[in-house]
Amino acid sequence: MFYYIYPQALDIRGSSFISLSGVVGLGVYAYHRFPFKEVVFLLCGFFVLFFTFYSSTWINGAYDDYSMSYAKSQIACLFSAYLVIFLIFKTHVRPSLNTVLLYIIAAIALQSFLAFLMYISEPIETFLFSLQMQVDYTEEIREEAGRQRLMGYGIGFFGAGAISGIALILLSYLFMRMKLKTTEFVLLAGLYVLIFYIGLFMARTTIVGMAVGFGVIAVLYIWDNRAVKKQAKTFVIASIFLMAAGYVFAMFYFSSFSDWAFELFTNLFVHGRLETKSSSGLAEMFIIPEETWTLIFGTGSSAFFGSDVGYTRILFYVGIIGGLAFFLYPLFIIKLSMTKDWGVNIVAFSIYVYSLALNIKGLIELNLILYLIFFYFMFYRYYIYYPKQYRMALKRKKMREAYKKSPTEVIDITK
Repeated sequence: MFYYIYPQALDIRGSSFISLSGVVGLGVYAYHRFPFKEVVFLLCGFFVLFFTFYSSTWINGAYDDYSMSYAKSQIACLFSAYLVIFLIFKTHVRPSLNTVLLYIIAAIALQSFLAFLMYISEPIETFLFSLQMQVDYTEEIREEAGRQRLMGYGIGFFGAGAISGIALILLSYLFMRMKLKTTEFVLLAGLYVLIFYIGLFMARTTIVGMAVGFGVIAVLYIWDNRAVKKQAKTFVIASIFLMAAGYVFAMFYFSSFSDWAFELFTNLFVHGRLETKSSSGLAEMFIIPEETWTLIFGTGSSAFFGSDVGYTRILFYVGIIGGLAFFLYPLFIIKLSMTKDWGVNIVAFSIYVYSLALNIKGLIELNLILYLIFFYFMFYRYYIYYPKQYRMALKRKKMREAYKKSPTEVIDITK
């Protein structure tokens, strides 16, 4: 799970871990005789997305191989997710969605722990850095950024905060839906604080994840009858003290990063402005192409157009048509993963809302997490739910046949 979420952390002959795991996952899926018809629908949806990307490049006569590399990474990610969920189902008899979410949280918590170890120990930093994929500018960027923020293992700056925020959202859901023992509650609350502060010192987009997580808590608390509301209240109260303790810890170890990391909170409580230096200039980066052709079809080039905003970058790359495909494809994944329990569905929807919020700051999609949720429900539907329905139907059929033979006889329904 760790190397699935952070594939660049492990160099496999010049490629990331996802390249190898994707091939293995596809092989396992083929060995299992392509069990899920929904995967065909998903691949068709992705083909539409890829077609819009490639068409934009082709009709503009641009030389840009991003659409091909993006397609390869998405397919590799999809079948790697199959492999991960398959291994979870082999490890656990009947894993719940909470089990999968805990694996994701554990992997992100491990990243936080390793990032801290890399900060306090140079040998550990050197060793872990030697395992990850190397690029020409890695050393230069690490040196420059390391003076301002915490560096993790196989992560990007913006992406590090995005992934940390996912853990905060999932933890918020678990506090509302999972009945925890005291030790489990303390452990998860501790992980929440650890991931928040380490994630904050890696990238401040972690705060967005915390905000979306609080939104999940609010929605489930108000409208969900299955929510463990007493536990949620305890978490909110406990988080105040845990955050205070975490702040002391953070200031003790990362005092040199504090001004940068806590800039948002400083501006809010001292100056009454909810902004940072990087966010204050975002309004000027919301640029809409002036040419109609570019607005509709883009330029076909994924080059940086002077704006960090994801919506602007996708417009200049593939236009409105490609942009709609890009942002609707995750919704299609969610649609294929939906259950009758809307409280469970909110997990995937919250990840989607989170990605929409992050695209205000930079271009990103979080399909890798949605693929895990998708395959969990495929495994559950085909290997747990459908067999259960079949057994119940068979039992009812036997009862009807027995009743026809002897209407007055008491029937043992266990047979």
